[in-house]
Amino acid sequence: MGIALAATAVLALAPVARPDQTQRPAPSDRRPVEERVSRWERPEREAKLKPEEVLKALDLREGMAIADIGAGSGLFARRFARAVGPRGKVYAVDISADILGYLRERAKKEGLSNLEVIVSREDDPMLPARSVDLAFFSDTTHHIADRMALYAKMSAALKDGARVAVIDYPPEAATKGFTSHKPEELVPKSQVIDELDRAGFRFVREWDFLPQNYFLLFERKPAANPAR
Repeated sequence: MGIALAATAVLALAPVARPDQTQRPAPSDRRPVEERVSRWERPEREAKLKPEEVLKALDLREGMAIADIGAGSGLFARRFARAVGPRGKVYAVDISADILGYLRERAKKEGLSNLEVIVSREDDPMLPARSVDLAFFSDTTHHIADRMALYAKMSAALKDGARVAVIDYPPEAATKGFTSHKPEELVPKSQVIDELDRAGFRFVREWDFLPQNYFLLFERKPAANPAR
């Protein structure tokens, strides 16, 4: 669900869509926290996003550091925290401070001391430099008004060899009634691949086990060798 929000929620509304990016829908974070949590944590959403299968596909290891960008209520972030263990770290990133307040308290109740919440900016996940092994976006990229700006700042937070995973709806999901978003509000996977390529990330693979969403994996491109 954060930058705004897991498996996720909502970033700020851009006044004008850029030519290579889709227009975001109106922000929904004015709804009560309880309403948002019940929506993001409903059983049918979990069944659709298959978080346990997603974690298995990502081959998470104890001690890893993960940034869940657009963490929302923590549908994925809490599972990440358990998967990486006490020596690992999960940054739950979102622009909505109230939903992160809920997640912070829930993490305390569940004993997830390795989960840290970060109230981010619209174009900056506010992550520590070179701290992250995996940046994860679920149902979030189409909410980001300026993805290229955010990717640039995110890149500075990634370690060498870090990966980026993106789960989101393709535009055709709207025509099939899978989401309330309009097709023009969603980002085709080809555009996600192109934007992350320009941001310095190589497309690695796609999984097809999610019934309504694409699930893409990227890795940072190696730095070019300086001319001798």
